[in-house]
Amino acid sequence: MHNGDLTITRAGTVIDGLDIRGMVKVEAPNVTIRNSIVRGRDLNGPMALIGNLGGYENLRIIDTELFPSTPSPDVQGIYGYNFEATRLNIHGVIDGIHITGGNVAITDSWLHDNLHYDRDPNQGGTPSHDDAIQIQEGSNILIEGNRLTDAWNASVQVTQDRGDVENLTITDNVVDGGGCSINLAEKSHGPLRGVVITDNTFGRNTRVDDCAVIARSSTKVKMARNYYTPDDTLVVVHAG
Repeated sequence: MHNGDLTITRAGTVIDGLDIRGMVKVEAPNVTIRNSIVRGRDLNGPMALIGNLGGYENLRIIDTELFPSTPSPDVQGIYGYNFEATRLNIHGVIDGIHITGGNVAITDSWLHDNLHYDRDPNQGGTPSHDDAIQIQEGSNILIEGNRLTDAWNASVQVTQDRGDVENLTITDNVVDGGGCSINLAEKSHGPLRGVVITDNTFGRNTRVDDCAVIARSSTKVKMARNYYTPDDTLVVVHAG
């Protein structure tokens, strides 16, 4: 057990089998966190259970659970870029994974049961904008083999709030929930490039009818073999 925050500053550090009662901040390359649980602490502002906002290279998070001991509208799951997230169980947070740059792979993980507040102080008292995965900027992003459910806003929300998003692949996932499950917003950065969405299974529990994927017509999405369950209807892009 580790009580308190954990800041990792030594390159190549391996955290294995640790119960962390605090927040984890990565400040070194080639860090591995595996077979662990991160529970966080009381917060007085937005913060991630695991933060790599500096984009230190080759962060690997494997076979680990992220579940805050204290629910809060401030608590996020993973924040940053240049990381691999493999076989994770993330729940009880606002955003499960928040991507702020490129070179990210999220595979074989379960992101579910997001925190949601009808009056979220971080949203000016309006409902939380909780996502399983939010992408603000970056290229070379892979989302493969995951189960993404229970987010109120979207399972995958591309905002382009920080910059361009390109070379995004979403494949072989089970996806459900949200206003629309996958929302590809352009904002001021224009069309997304290199978006591939293939071989996914979508539920119909969206607030907008038949809205598995929404995008503007200017964003060209390579779609193949995406179906609704249980009726196996082919998914098409909803016009945004």
